[in-house]
Amino acid sequence: EVLAGHLLVDESVYRDPDFAKAAAYVMSPPFRPKVHQEALWRGLQSGQLHTTATDHCTFCAAQKAMGQENFAKIPNGTGGVEERMAAIWDGGVNTGRLTPSEFVAITSANAAKLFNIYPRKGFIGEGADADLVLWDPEGTKTFSAKTQFSKGDFNIFEGRTVRGIPTHTVSQGRVVFANGDLRAESGTGRYIKRPAFGPNFHAVQKRAQELAPTAVARG
Repeated sequence: EVLAGHLLVDESVYRDPDFAKAAAYVMSPPFRPKVHQEALWRGLQSGQLHTTATDHCTFCAAQKAMGQENFAKIPNGTGGVEERMAAIWDGGVNTGRLTPSEFVAITSANAAKLFNIYPRKGFIGEGADADLVLWDPEGTKTFSAKTQFSKGDFNIFEGRTVRGIPTHTVSQGRVVFANGDLRAESGTGRYIKRPAFGPNFHAVQKRAQELAPTAVARG
């Protein structure tokens, strides 16, 4: 996987003279030189990188300030789960780095496959869960800590305006987000049991069984 922040944010943020701002970007792995971003995009394009994430682990300014006298004591982590998909669409699809289908794969379908819950998740079709995101490719939004749903006091994409945003989210067939109106209800989530091994493992296992008699005969 690759984090959305690492595709769009570089290490220059750590040189900000404002300690609070620089510390807010401290995470593991840290943001790298800008040249690394193109390599990460190419990894997504080639299929060497399969999914995108955010490592969403937020700390408020007071917590980050624990490292005021010792850099090593700054808690590692940033937000980003709320902005992930729009940031990747704007930086990937709008620039021609990714196709819309590739965007769907790296933000949904590939993860479902890795967790062995595809096609129940990550797929639109009969038998799949009715978990959907409706996307407006022309919709715009400016990221800011002042307007985010997340309760953190910092946004690593602060001031970035993106084109391409989610307008509605459907979970279990019910609309839980509509044009900024969050309708999700506590306690409606479900535990999804997933098998330990996926189709790829079973294919390898079958192949191994087919080759076993040959190997014994040769031995």
